[in-house]
Amino acid sequence: MIGERPAMSGAPETAGERAAGERAARAALHHALGDERRLSIVEALHLTDRTPSELAALTGLGSNLLAFHLRVLEEAGLVIRTPSEADGRRRFVRLQPDRLRTLWLPPALAAEAVLFICTQNAARSQLAAALWERVTGRPASSAGTEPAGEVHPLAVATARQHDLALTGTPRHLAEVVDAPDLVVSVCDRAREVGSPFPAPTLHWSIPDPVGGGPAEFERAFAHIAGRVELLAASARAA
Repeated sequence: MIGERPAMSGAPETAGERAAGERAARAALHHALGDERRLSIVEALHLTDRTPSELAALTGLGSNLLAFHLRVLEEAGLVIRTPSEADGRRRFVRLQPDRLRTLWLPPALAAEAVLFICTQNAARSQLAAALWERVTGRPASSAGTEPAGEVHPLAVATARQHDLALTGTPRHLAEVVDAPDLVVSVCDRAREVGSPFPAPTLHWSIPDPVGGGPAEFERAFAHIAGRVELLAASARAA
């Protein structure tokens, strides 16, 4: 194409090209697993190697159709076929679990000092900060747009059940002295207020447990814990 820069032979791969290549490889994996028959083969190999005849019996696939699906899985790097040491005429199909782990790569995100914010800084943001510190060993803080007078007793009790101690007291965003490198709002009202810091922001829409009982606080804790784990994975990737 006119105006297009010619490719340079031997030129080092750029970060963008590398990322595009990784996405293409993951897309191939998703394509290979996008057929329920191939997915049934992968599931059958989860804990044990099997012969093609065993896979045919388990999946109900004819030999030609099974061979086709195995070839697709092999090309995606999801399975390999190895000869039996006892009978060289026999082959075993083996799952490559490391390939499955690359189906989803967390985005890399720098997150050393994280600030979690909600409205009252009495439950959700307190729990998120405590969980972040435990999961990552990195510092975290929390604040609110309309801070309450104390941390909610049920938040304290829920944290204690999970071997966490909530030792902070509610404070206003304006009281945060050290600028964070990431701000996470954990309630919708706090997101609408916005962050006064220039750091990147994330939002987790977590229902307010205040006004509910222990079950509502436990659900909020579980929701926050799952999101913290995902964020921690991205921080590790960075």
